[in-house]
Amino acid sequence: MSAERVRGASAVPATRVRALLSTLLIGALGLAIGVAGHSSSPAAASARGDEATSGLVITVAPAESGIVRPAGALSVRAVATNSSTEATPAGIATLAIAAGEPAGADRLAAWFGEGDTGVRPASVATAAVPALEPGSSSAIDLAVAADAVAFGGAWGPRLVEVTVQAGESVLGTARSAVVWTPDGTSPAPSTTLTVIPLTAPGFDDAFLAADDLAVLTAPGGVLVRTLEAVAGRPVAIGVDPRIIASIRALGTAAPESATAFLDRLALIPNDTFALAWADADPIATAQARGVPLPPVEGAGTAVDASVLDGGVDEQSSEDAAGSDPSPSTSAEPASPTPTPSRLAEEAPTAAELSAWPHDLDAVAWPREGSATAAALGVLEESGGETVILGRSSLDADPGLVGRTGGLRVVRADDALSRAARDAAAATTEQEWQAAFARVSALIAASSTADASPASLIAFGRERLGNSLRLVELLGAIEALPWSRGGSLVAAIEASRPPEVGIVDAQPSEERLLEVARMLDAEAADRVFAEIALEPTSITDARRLELLAALSLGWGDESSAAAARFLTASSELRSSVQIVEGPILLLADRSSLPVTVQNGLDVPVRVFVRVDAATGQLRVEDRTVEALVEPQSQTRALVPVQSLTNGEVEITVSLIDGESRAIGSPTTVLLNLQAGWETAAVVVLAVLVVGLFAFGLARDIRRRRTRRTPPSVGRVPDGDRITS
Repeated sequence: MSAERVRGASAVPATRVRALLSTLLIGALGLAIGVAGHSSSPAAASARGDEATSGLVITVAPAESGIVRPAGALSVRAVATNSSTEATPAGIATLAIAAGEPAGADRLAAWFGEGDTGVRPASVATAAVPALEPGSSSAIDLAVAADAVAFGGAWGPRLVEVTVQAGESVLGTARSAVVWTPDGTSPAPSTTLTVIPLTAPGFDDAFLAADDLAVLTAPGGVLVRTLEAVAGRPVAIGVDPRIIASIRALGTAAPESATAFLDRLALIPNDTFALAWADADPIATAQARGVPLPPVEGAGTAVDASVLDGGVDEQSSEDAAGSDPSPSTSAEPASPTPTPSRLAEEAPTAAELSAWPHDLDAVAWPREGSATAAALGVLEESGGETVILGRSSLDADPGLVGRTGGLRVVRADDALSRAARDAAAATTEQEWQAAFARVSALIAASSTADASPASLIAFGRERLGNSLRLVELLGAIEALPWSRGGSLVAAIEASRPPEVGIVDAQPSEERLLEVARMLDAEAADRVFAEIALEPTSITDARRLELLAALSLGWGDESSAAAARFLTASSELRSSVQIVEGPILLLADRSSLPVTVQNGLDVPVRVFVRVDAATGQLRVEDRTVEALVEPQSQTRALVPVQSLTNGEVEITVSLIDGESRAIGSPTTVLLNLQAGWETAAVVVLAVLVVGLFAFGLARDIRRRRTRRTPPSVGRVPDGDRITS
């Protein structure tokens, strides 16, 4: 037994007296253990009875992946970390084990979940723990010969606990498990399957941009790392159809790495199935409004139909016919993969862009612990066939596959999934070993069960951090003597699913309200889009952006994603509006100029409606059509007649072809100067007549001057000289 400080733990000098006291205390505890044999540990009991408030965090990692053999030793390393702001006193670490009968899967799950299992492990080893300054850690090695532990019963997992105590105070406790493997035992291996999402969380857009795809599919990119970690292993992959569609939609503009990634995905032997678009929550809308997740429609942008030419081989086209990129959300059959003749006729839809020859169809994979019977009923009515649920969502354990109504339920092992996710996310070797010991024990518990059902590990939607840990985890699971791989599709097809009930979750009221608001906003966007000459150029994209906002990959940022979607919706519906400003009318009858601004990237057709607040102005045509080009303005001329002079408030509004309001009405101040036009015409006429008369008189005078000879230099007739 030894204790070793790590991570900068400060050295605490010990006097000879303190060293002697520590030796005597350890010796006394060892004597007590020897006398008491394998009775219940007081320290362990105290750990369960008192709340550890010292801030001491303990991580327990059994050696050899938790495998204990008769000729070996039960060896555990515990790392104690002081996460508080005050120093913790020196204490004693106690290793306790319930070495009798093997623990079943349910007891292990409760044990790891810090529940009360009714088991009181017996102390088998102790070690001194030094005082720890804030932020420092200490590694404690606890070991005892396997033959010194009264292991009883058959092969299987045993519960382990480490408690750190200072006097009567419990500083911290942690639980783990080991697998007792007597000589000559050959446990029947349990089938262990894994399902993992292949997604790109954290993007609001309908499609992934070329720059983003270049990063995601570059060497070391998250998509490449995930695919390389699971390719060829007994792992089923849930594929986000947005990834496939985004690469294909770019055509020749797609990054070379993205095209290579798509080719690699087509070659792997793993079972695959389609998630909802952008990995949207398949039951969120059912819980919020009792409606299925809205299906994808068009691509929303102009996509060259030739991008699919040769992109899917003939066999894939046949397999993909009728497939749906989000099959769990719609009862409508998906469009088949386009043929060359069709490609020449029209651009592909989003469903066609994401078509893929998956091994499982119509699969829904909601968040762990979020399902309700009502939501699954909506899912079934919308065409869903299979749903992946955790054991906590079921009222009984059906094995790997059960059935509720018309839905096939694939049961994931909650405790095993959490342990596997912790192992894949481990940042230190101690964390990895601690998490994998839980994985090993839980798989062993499944192997000891009479029915020996297959275990399914369901990974979460978190972005994969270190793919090397995932590779290490999958390899270590395959190396366990009591574990074997398999095909999820084969296991499902070979099962005879029993009926099982659903334990309703309690969805967050705040989240339900967010989803309802997003559905209302998207519905309002669809109404607004009717003003566009091509409404689908707006509605298709907004539908895909709604699904992106409902993505399970947002995690704690789901509220922020919902807020951004609602903000974008509000900005969209205010992008076509009246440009305000005072207007001066100087004529009895005139055309009122109303400027309409279009901030969209598509042309729109709207109608300008003018209503006068008083009878001073008569609107001869209250509704005037206006066609506005993208990102531009135009003037709609509304014929009016002013009856008196003065200022009049008029209400100018925009409506669509169904007389539905677009945005909010605008009040404009109109300055009427009736009669000014007549006076101006009279004055102008007088001026014109005067100018004409003046010009005519001047012209006559000039002509008279030309006809009369000048008097200067003329000789009278009588004075002429004749010859």
